[in-house]
Amino acid sequence: MRSAQADAKQFEHFEGTAKSVIHIWLPGGWSQQETFDPKPLSPLEYRGEMGTVETALPGIRFNQHLKKTAKIADKITVIRSMTHGEAAHPRGTHNMFTGYRPSPAVTYPSFGSVVSHELGPRANLPPYVCLPNLPAPDAEAGYLGSAYGPFTLGSDPASNNFTVRDLSLPGGVDAKRFESRRHLRNVVGRHFNRLEGSDNITAMDSFYQRAYDLVSSSKAQAAFDINVEPKELRDRYGR
Repeated sequence: MRSAQADAKQFEHFEGTAKSVIHIWLPGGWSQQETFDPKPLSPLEYRGEMGTVETALPGIRFNQHLKKTAKIADKITVIRSMTHGEAAHPRGTHNMFTGYRPSPAVTYPSFGSVVSHELGPRANLPPYVCLPNLPAPDAEAGYLGSAYGPFTLGSDPASNNFTVRDLSLPGGVDAKRFESRRHLRNVVGRHFNRLEGSDNITAMDSFYQRAYDLVSSSKAQAAFDINVEPKELRDRYGR
């Protein structure tokens, strides 16, 4: 053990520069030999009917329809060895979201929920967001609890009337009425806390506080206001 600790000190440790990750989930996935790992020298029945193009990396070729991606191949990392041992899509999906094989005894959390649990929110913004909706049941919080589950938008950002569900006050409720309701709930909540003092009630209070922070946060409102983004930028994201 001491030898292992000594070896570890010889390596430079540093934090990554990325602070956020966009994970695009494609159910079923692309066929690797027809996208990022073509086999142009294989028989036709294996390599597919499409051709290939050169990339910015010598000796690396992509599918002929990934010409723009091929130009930035030196700025991305393609992991061609990624795989799992499951034969069915549902089991494979669970494996990819949690890192574990499905178990009848344990409901594992998704990696997004693990990040939410370990790092927490930043500036009142949810640490784990899914859009437009939950991509799969395996993307939830599992045994970590709903406090670390994803915040789902409930609407497609590419639509013209895009709005984030539950982020704005309902019709007929202004800021003054909202604060009045909040005060009343706090009064009732304190009464039950004195009677019960249970962990469940304490946890529920923290859920309410996070919801209040999200609804009242100007940073959260601005972060989800897609109308302030240039049309050209939205088009680049595939609108």
